[in-house]
Amino acid sequence: MDFDGFKKGARARIRPLVLGLDRAGFSPLSISITGLAITAVSGWMLAQGNFFLGGLVFLFGSAFDMLDGDLARLQGSVSKRGAFLDSCFDRYGEAFLFAGLTWHYATRPEGAHAWALLMILATVVGSLTTSYVRARAEGVGETCFVGWLQRTERVILLGLGLLLGSWALVPILFFLAFATLATSVQRLVHVSAKLPGPGDPANQELNQPKPEPEPSPDPEAAE
Repeated sequence: MDFDGFKKGARARIRPLVLGLDRAGFSPLSISITGLAITAVSGWMLAQGNFFLGGLVFLFGSAFDMLDGDLARLQGSVSKRGAFLDSCFDRYGEAFLFAGLTWHYATRPEGAHAWALLMILATVVGSLTTSYVRARAEGVGETCFVGWLQRTERVILLGLGLLLGSWALVPILFFLAFATLATSVQRLVHVSAKLPGPGDPANQELNQPKPEPEPSPDPEAAE
């Protein structure tokens, strides 16, 4: 599936809504916070076992991730602070969803679903490390846009599984657990291959011996 084409088509369809939000005086940050609050509500619904309604609310809250960025570009208010907060809110939103699912599968009247809990844990680890590898790559001056399974794909698959119910969600969690961890390793290998290794002249400055700190003066000797 062409997810890039899907996102472009979705952005074109929500353009009138973005224009309406701008005319109403909304800021990109207010939209981001609203989306985060909605996903928090979906997490509570999932904890209660209401997968269908919780899935609808989760997808609705996740859609705000497209609105805030487009609104910022429309208003000419794109900033590093906004991008930082938006990325962090995305992680919190996923955390609310997985927390709700964990609560549900751990407290079911018929007993905990061990496999579902294990797959949720693996998916959380894969999602976090996928984002972390990209963040660390940017921290050392590299870019990392590769990935078999990124956030848009995760949201669509999770939403589909929630709407269909637990019988579909558990197999999707199995797939997500494998795919997110594989994406994390894919990014790790990709970035490592671009960075200079031992013996590379680019690391010469890093291997220079650090000067010894000068001893602080003895206060008693100065008296």
